[in-house]
Amino acid sequence: MAWGCRVAAQRSTDRREVRRHRRAPAPIIRPKVTIPRATSLPLLGAYAARQCPVRAQWDLLRPCEPPPPSPAQERLARRGREFEAQILSRVLELHPGAVAVPPLPAPDREQATAQAMAAGAPVITRGRLPQDLIGQRVGEPDLLVRAPGGGYRPVDIKHHLALTSEPSPFAGRSAPLKLLTWEEAGEEQGRWARKNREDLLQLAHYHRMLEAGGFAVDGERWAGIVGREARVVWYHLDLPVWAGADAPGGGRRRSTMELYDSEFARRREVVEAAARHRLDPTVPLRATPVRIGECTQCPWWCWCGPILHSGAGSVSLLPRTGERAYRVHLSHGVTDRRELAGLDHRTALLVSSGVDVRPLLAALGRLPDATPAAEVLGRRRSGQLRRLDRAGIRTLGDARALSETTAAYAAAPLPALPEQIDQARAALGPAAVYRRRGVLAVSAPRADVEVDIDMENVEDGVYLWGTLTTPRVPGAALEDGYRPFHMWEPLTPATELSLFRSFWEWLSGLREACRIRGLSFRAYCYNSGAETGQMRRISAGTDLAGPVAAFTGSPEWVDLLPVFSLQLITGAGIGLKEVAPLAGFSWEVDDPGGAESMVKYEEAVAQVDSSRAGAARSWLLSYNRSDVEATLALREWLGRGADDPPRVEDLGP
Repeated sequence: MAWGCRVAAQRSTDRREVRRHRRAPAPIIRPKVTIPRATSLPLLGAYAARQCPVRAQWDLLRPCEPPPPSPAQERLARRGREFEAQILSRVLELHPGAVAVPPLPAPDREQATAQAMAAGAPVITRGRLPQDLIGQRVGEPDLLVRAPGGGYRPVDIKHHLALTSEPSPFAGRSAPLKLLTWEEAGEEQGRWARKNREDLLQLAHYHRMLEAGGFAVDGERWAGIVGREARVVWYHLDLPVWAGADAPGGGRRRSTMELYDSEFARRREVVEAAARHRLDPTVPLRATPVRIGECTQCPWWCWCGPILHSGAGSVSLLPRTGERAYRVHLSHGVTDRRELAGLDHRTALLVSSGVDVRPLLAALGRLPDATPAAEVLGRRRSGQLRRLDRAGIRTLGDARALSETTAAYAAAPLPALPEQIDQARAALGPAAVYRRRGVLAVSAPRADVEVDIDMENVEDGVYLWGTLTTPRVPGAALEDGYRPFHMWEPLTPATELSLFRSFWEWLSGLREACRIRGLSFRAYCYNSGAETGQMRRISAGTDLAGPVAAFTGSPEWVDLLPVFSLQLITGAGIGLKEVAPLAGFSWEVDDPGGAESMVKYEEAVAQVDSSRAGAARSWLLSYNRSDVEATLALREWLGRGADDPPRVEDLGP
């Protein structure tokens, strides 16, 4: 399934130093600005705050030889460079006064950029900001745009959409490339700026560097992203939009600048410790491996992965157990899945619901066991007392069944603690899958006529809608089997919409045929965020928008992911590639995945080698067909009770 796979481009500071500019550049500026050189500590680039601290540590220490980038990673990096070159070329055409910093050595580029800013150039492309030795920063914004009143704002180019029809904290303040300044931008009705954490942390890095050099715009901090819309989308970096329990002020929302300062300071501490460790191995490192979403894209997963899987396995390997939960577990001495599985689920339910049972446990042996819980906690805690009563804890003696170790989590409650305990038990248990607590029998919604749907996409849009029709009643007189709607030409908004219309007309015709025959109908996918999001995006602003919204919000559109996850638990990932094998399904193609499909798509639309293009098209159709067959196999398995898996509560600690 191509679910908009996002593989991080491996663009280090050193690599960006050698990026070339093919246009005839402006004359090389001989700098007159003196910039301090050298520092004893490593300087961090704009990617540092947005990437894992462990990665920053290994980037310096290089504990092993990392594998080369995958074809998917190389493709994404190349596409990003090509898109950036196109945008910069267009900017230089539209702004004759722009200064293009030549591909000089880093110190000379810093000097040239500083001189261009000192001279008041309206736009600077491919610059390298003067080193911030106090802040220990280096940075290379794609664009620097001068404000009418003086000072510069950073703008970066990203090969993804920067605007969305989904509400966001950021207004859709944007402008075409002809109008680069924030003052010339206007707000778009019905569109918002995408809330992209990584992009904004990178912009905050550049802004801090501009401030350090005295080149920033006074007043509110604004910075821009040029996405695939080829418009400058502006972000208010002082807007408090980021939530977090570790935020200053008791959990208040932080601005992008505040979030950046916190994240960058942490990376700086990690890298400084790593630099000292390199000189003196007795100096402890500050970052330990932890499993996060970034890991599969990281070159150091080859080093961290074996560490995390050793022994009973890190608790961070469990689904939806992020870095914060890992740190909380670590503070309680819970370092692996076996120790987490040993916590008490009953106590965890109380703690996660806001009940602090520590006073009850502290009173054991000091007060009689018959003492009512209300006398220990105080009757003002009526909500906690009701939850204790439902859990069967009415007297002090009842609290003897609770766990003091688990109760300690009340100091930093984890709402998902009971879930994480069950996930750890399922991961270590003898079965591959378990029924969740309270699930008596596994089932799935069915219909007389069923259609499985899966789409394949690249950055430019959706090129394939795959369908698998299964009539479940005899004599339905309807088509069955696999039917793809595809396009092997370069995608444009018009051709993508035309392809979607073909698919939508077919789907609507099948639904109408079922209605006429009095047959129930359902369409299925796995993780509807991809298919639903693409349907709504493509149909937005057309006559299909209403019908698409009605269908995707109806019971006829079934997402099998929550059907699975609300009934079953595995202790591992629950993507389609992980759960379909539980139903006995396997893919026909090698290395199935969204990233690989994007590489194959480029081969499929290439005109230079027809045999290779034909093989790639065949691979994509086989891959897509396997995806819809996988959802059918999974639904059939769920429909027969998933072969009656054991209950997770029977595992015990």
